[in-house]
Amino acid sequence: MSKGLEQLQRLNRILVQLARRQQFQEDSFEQLLQDVLSTSARSLNVERVSLWFYTGDRQEIECVQLFQHSAHVFTAGMTLAAADYPQYFTALQQERTITADDARSDPRTQEFCTAYLDPLGITSLLDVPIWVEGRMVGILCHEHIGTARQWTVAEEQFAASLADLVSLAIETRERHRTLAALEQSEARLASFFQATSEAVIIHEQGQIVDLNTAAEQLFGYTSAELVGQSVLVLTHPTSQQLILDRIRAPREQPFEALARTKSGETLIVEVQGKWITYQGRRARVVGVRDITQRKLAEQSVQMAAQRQHLLAEIALRIRKTLDLPDILRTTVLEVRNYLQSDRVFIACLNLGSGQIRIVAAAMAPEWETHLELLLHNGHYRTWLLHTSQSISCQPLPDDDPALGELYRQHHIQSCLLIPIQHDYLGDRVLLGVHQCSAPRQWQPYEQQFLEQLATQVAIALQQAELYQQLAALNANLEYQVAERTEQLQQKMRELEELNHLKDVFLHAVSHDLRTPVMGTMMLLNHLLHSQTGDSVVVPRATIERIHQSQQRQLNLVETLLHIHLDNNQSLPLQCTPTSVATLLEQVLIDLKPLLEKNNTQVQQQVSDTLPPAKVDPEQLRRVYENLITNALKHNPPGLTLSFGAIAKDGMLYCTVADNGVGIQPEQRPHLFDLYYRGAAAHHRTGIGLGLYLCRQIITAHGGDIGVESTPPQGACFWFSVPLADASDFI
Repeated sequence: MSKGLEQLQRLNRILVQLARRQQFQEDSFEQLLQDVLSTSARSLNVERVSLWFYTGDRQEIECVQLFQHSAHVFTAGMTLAAADYPQYFTALQQERTITADDARSDPRTQEFCTAYLDPLGITSLLDVPIWVEGRMVGILCHEHIGTARQWTVAEEQFAASLADLVSLAIETRERHRTLAALEQSEARLASFFQATSEAVIIHEQGQIVDLNTAAEQLFGYTSAELVGQSVLVLTHPTSQQLILDRIRAPREQPFEALARTKSGETLIVEVQGKWITYQGRRARVVGVRDITQRKLAEQSVQMAAQRQHLLAEIALRIRKTLDLPDILRTTVLEVRNYLQSDRVFIACLNLGSGQIRIVAAAMAPEWETHLELLLHNGHYRTWLLHTSQSISCQPLPDDDPALGELYRQHHIQSCLLIPIQHDYLGDRVLLGVHQCSAPRQWQPYEQQFLEQLATQVAIALQQAELYQQLAALNANLEYQVAERTEQLQQKMRELEELNHLKDVFLHAVSHDLRTPVMGTMMLLNHLLHSQTGDSVVVPRATIERIHQSQQRQLNLVETLLHIHLDNNQSLPLQCTPTSVATLLEQVLIDLKPLLEKNNTQVQQQVSDTLPPAKVDPEQLRRVYENLITNALKHNPPGLTLSFGAIAKDGMLYCTVADNGVGIQPEQRPHLFDLYYRGAAAHHRTGIGLGLYLCRQIITAHGGDIGVESTPPQGACFWFSVPLADASDFI
């Protein structure tokens, strides 16, 4: 215990001596740090003592001073990244000191072994974070080389006190720097305050505490008259609310306002303020720049640019369009908007009859009037007819009482009349502007602008007149060309339709007749391959099937001819009471070779107990054949076909369903159209005549036909035919 106490007392004496000789000066900060490091190394008998500071992004620490005891030298420059040593950096934030007696096994420091501890022979670490104003800024690190040592409590307290001493030195240095900067700032401010030619005012919450000579000259007040007054004394009434808002919520951005001098003159000023410390108090220094002349010049340039832009737009519109009414309407609207006048109009005066008509006008709602009444006044019309140059009336003419009275009746306090130098179809054109709300002195540049605009309008009138002449000359020619073109197009459509019908018919004959021919060929091939002699014995049933196949082929040809010769008449039917179940069985027997070739399974669910239908058996057979062959053509082999039928409300409802690929929604509305084959039919034979024939046949029977499908779950075709009644059996 006495040994530990002696060590503590010795270290405390060293701390006191170190603190007494630390007289801080800005240029002695580095020397102070070196004194702390060397004293710590000697006092704790440590080989290496270093000081590390965080970099700006706080992702690394950099060694700013490293003292090596045995060599008595100082070095610096090494950096350690937080991403490489996460355990160590986390411990720094959580612990007062990192006391690692065995640095190689301590979980907080063992990640330094490979890159730092082992190469330098470091066995023990004593690291203390340095905090300044609640923020860690660096680390005071003690690195022992040799046999691992156990740090005592006195040594930990000594290292922590040294870290506090470094923290105090950093705070002192920052405070000295701040005070020096403040002194320099106040000195610069005082020098600038009087030397600048810009008006400068210092105020506290709107109360003026100081101003420079330039401010006195700008506003016409002496400093004695303004100090202690509100800044509103220098503010125009329209800008006082803006100034009050800026006093309550100051901002650094400059803004524009209206100021008022001692003589009552209004100035346009640019104001910008910043916070300063003035005579030990927080105050606002405000620069005030007179920009009145600049703003007036900008307005003049802006108005000139606006005039040129407006003239350019009208000229461009005239070149691009021949719509004269639209040009004139737009012109009066833009002139009224630019001049901020109450009425603008364009009038045509017939020199022969003396009649006047308004071709375009734009008026403010409160000054709308019937301009026709004004222009049809005999005295006013005579006056206008003799006007050959621009006229500006302000004030109203005193030498013509009748004209002055007419102006008062129509609320005209100022007017500007500009002749448009072009006689449009025998008419003289005039551009007029009225000011009704108050008298107005027209400026020379305004009259010049309207005269330039009148030139553009004259070009538009001349262009429109030429276009009317050209249109009259070309009207008959255009009609003849259009008529002849329509005749040629009609002939082309007829030829295209004939070519289409020819192609359709050839495709129908070459493809849709394949089914009966294929049936006959399959029977003949079966006979040829089943018998090897010179003669072939043909069963009667085979001959009957060949005969039936050829008869169906003949019927199909007749149907094709019927469709193309008269597409509007329904198919001729020979209806008899027919058992649909028996008819379907016959169809399946006839198509058996085709079904077997496609490995098709058949589920025949049509009951033979169903009442007979009133149908043409041959035509209904075609419906079943077409629906079956259509399913086989559009699905891969291995298909399952299901047949069903129910009787309901005097009709027999039949279905032909398959478990194939189904039919897309966009194809279903067109399936029963003539020669429709769908989007993927380019690689299949046939051109879609079958389903069209099905619809024709079912419609001729007075029934309906359709399809339901949810790809890829197959398709179900359904149709209805009437049931036979008692009279059909007579």
